[in-house]
Amino acid sequence: MGHSRAHAVFTTIDADEAYARAWRLVGLLERVDEEVYVDAEVRTVEEARRVGRLLPGAAVDHVGAVQDPATGEYLFCELDLGTAGDAEVRAELPLFLSAEVPAATVGPDFVRALGEGVADIWWRGRWPDDPETDRLGSDTYDGVQLVLHGDRAQIDGWTPHHTVFVHVDRPGDLPRARKLAARIDGELIGGVQIGW
Repeated sequence: MGHSRAHAVFTTIDADEAYARAWRLVGLLERVDEEVYVDAEVRTVEEARRVGRLLPGAAVDHVGAVQDPATGEYLFCELDLGTAGDAEVRAELPLFLSAEVPAATVGPDFVRALGEGVADIWWRGRWPDDPETDRLGSDTYDGVQLVLHGDRAQIDGWTPHHTVFVHVDRPGDLPRARKLAARIDGELIGGVQIGW
């Protein structure tokens, strides 16, 4: 099936501003999926509690692979944030939470609930057809992604800044990406990346 092509269009150290620019782009989508995919790295008990409340039913896992020291077997995180005590949560940190949730539930409060961990939000949808460039929107590849503390669509490390991406069809619809960047007073940053 392939992957979308992701274009970074805005970066800042202000998480609220990054969210606001991403949300402006979401408003330009012709259609937006009812649910968004969200994942977040939490590093403290307090962050785990705040993010867990905003992502009820989120899958919880270790950030990195954890092995049993005696057997070498990989251990799954069986933590239930709803019932675990603070000491249990602390023993498993850092944690990675992921969920698909109704789009309306992922707002600025989610961004503010995070600490210094990497996180991202995927708003999938469809860009309107563009008669000027003879490009059609794609239900499979189009959308907006906000990466907090990162600069790669396929998250691969921590940065002090936050990056907004537009996702377009596989061939990499550069004219559309440029137009979308301009709509939020952004610009194309770096080269095209592999998206979702």
